[in-house]
Amino acid sequence: MRLPLPRLAVIAWAIAAATLTALVAAVWVHLAGHTGDGMAGMHTHGGAPEALTRAGGDPLGPLLGSRLITSWQLDAVAVAVLILIAAAYLTGVALVPIRTGRRWPVRRTVSFLLGIAVCGFATCGSIAVYDQVLFTAHMVGHLALVMVAPALLVAGHPLTLLLAASEQPRRARLDRIIKGRVVSVLTAPPVALAAYTVVIVGSHLTGLMDEIMRNTWAGQLEHLVYVLVGCQFFVLVVGNEPIRWRLATPARWLLLAVAMAVDTFTGIVLLQGTHAVSMLADPDLHVDPLQDTRTGGAIMWFAGDGIMIVIMVALVIGWLRRVDTDRADHKGWLEQARVATFSERTAQTGDVDTFDEDEAARASYNEWLAGLDEQRR
Repeated sequence: MRLPLPRLAVIAWAIAAATLTALVAAVWVHLAGHTGDGMAGMHTHGGAPEALTRAGGDPLGPLLGSRLITSWQLDAVAVAVLILIAAAYLTGVALVPIRTGRRWPVRRTVSFLLGIAVCGFATCGSIAVYDQVLFTAHMVGHLALVMVAPALLVAGHPLTLLLAASEQPRRARLDRIIKGRVVSVLTAPPVALAAYTVVIVGSHLTGLMDEIMRNTWAGQLEHLVYVLVGCQFFVLVVGNEPIRWRLATPARWLLLAVAMAVDTFTGIVLLQGTHAVSMLADPDLHVDPLQDTRTGGAIMWFAGDGIMIVIMVALVIGWLRRVDTDRADHKGWLEQARVATFSERTAQTGDVDTFDEDEAARASYNEWLAGLDEQRR
């Protein structure tokens, strides 16, 4: 017998349904207006792509002062995805007390919803309105989507919530998937770092950026890739999710340091470049494309590294607060390998913090080690 959805979940999905209905109406109105007078939206080519992703965006002069707050567009695709993800997360929050008897920490919910809000601003706010006519605005959006939003989303522990809100046997199946081969490979530190490097360097230092700046759907795909790769990277840095890889704090610092080097290299190349990123022309803006490109490189260098430093400082503070209890810092990869070998040879399961207390299992493990020593002799 299935229990009725908690009130929070009902409210979340009611808001989601109302928002989706309003989005459909807004897209319909935008398309109808474009068909009628051909003047809707900021782009002369108009049509369905702009109705779905850039409705109402119209740069009017430099992105300064009040325009930073008052310039908005409607990215209906992004808003629909974000509202559904938020409703699903809040449903999990509502189900956790029913499944586990414990309340989900408010700080995690706040962090996740802030991540959703950052994604919303990066796709609908002023930097999104200007992101095809100003590379500097485009770069700010990049930093928001690949660094700020993923860090906040991962700090919300969505995978932990998914398991806690699920009932058996679904929880066991999800746990096997999360710790399975595919997810383990994707979240392996070298793979995550390589993906971050390829995306940052490949999207900024190749001709790909010229196409992204001119093509609406290429920009949408770029947004998605940035968020996914950012989450892939930051789940290792700021997350304590139930994946295979649980890095010690020094290893997280190292990952951040290497990523900062990637950001610095990309920013310096753009800052010293002689080729301007191709941008859409806007008669209300009088911008030197090459200077704007170089300023975007400076933003990548200084702001990108600044965000990484803030995250690193937060890791240091968190580590100092839990230095006596942080399992990841006491059990590095070598200890994790010993635990895995112990479990394999003794068929013991359970809490890895207490596995050495099983005398019979420990005796079996020591007997196996003695056998290895005899073989070497």
